[in-house]
Amino acid sequence: MRTALCTVVLSTMIMSLASCFDAAENEYRVTVPTFATVTHDEAGNTRLYLDEGRGIIDPSTESANIKWGDAVRVMVRYDLPIITSEKVSMETTRFKGIVRSAVKIDTVAMQNVTGMSQLPSTLGNDTLLGFNFHAYWGYVTMQAWVANNFNFDMTCSYDTVNGFDGENLHLRLHYKEKPGAWGNEFLQTISAPLPSFLKDKVTGDSLNIIMTAPVWYNANHDSAYVDTVKFKIGRGRLTQPSYGYITGGI
Repeated sequence: MRTALCTVVLSTMIMSLASCFDAAENEYRVTVPTFATVTHDEAGNTRLYLDEGRGIIDPSTESANIKWGDAVRVMVRYDLPIITSEKVSMETTRFKGIVRSAVKIDTVAMQNVTGMSQLPSTLGNDTLLGFNFHAYWGYVTMQAWVANNFNFDMTCSYDTVNGFDGENLHLRLHYKEKPGAWGNEFLQTISAPLPSFLKDKVTGDSLNIIMTAPVWYNANHDSAYVDTVKFKIGRGRLTQPSYGYITGGI
């Protein structure tokens, strides 16, 4: 009797655990941040082209109710998709997924300084503690760290004659403080569309972008140097995507 009862109880426990596992299948999700370019179709649907070769995401109905407004570049938090094939190339793969949040990144125009013997003072030339940038989907995204939360203006300039040879584009980062505060939880960040002339002028399969900016040697701010950061972007990513740019999926 006791053995039979134990068997029934144990069987019930196993069935209950199995039911719990079944209910929790694929519920474990990893949410990660990245930058993305926002596109819309005529019906108002949104598609995000993710930086870092992370793919192209159509927000699912489980996504947060995000007011996209006029945002074209965002810092987005989304759930990583479940990949069922080793042959999937995420960079060009479209998938439906959960977008948890999005923060608009302001976009600015790069400044064409071709032929100028002296740069306009309005561009700014503040010395930084450090900077970085990357280029995806037709945009350069710049980040600066200055050990404060002041508001700022930031852009970069280019020279089509002395700063471009068909394979290399030289950019100069310009930064200056302005009144107000930077209220976001990540580094001071701005995006700028790549110059449109590049699409027809890049001679190879990729473009090497070299960015320079003045940087302090140390925290004493007693001397500075010009730092250089490089990034390579494929020729097919030089222009901004449209909603239907890629149709593949997983």
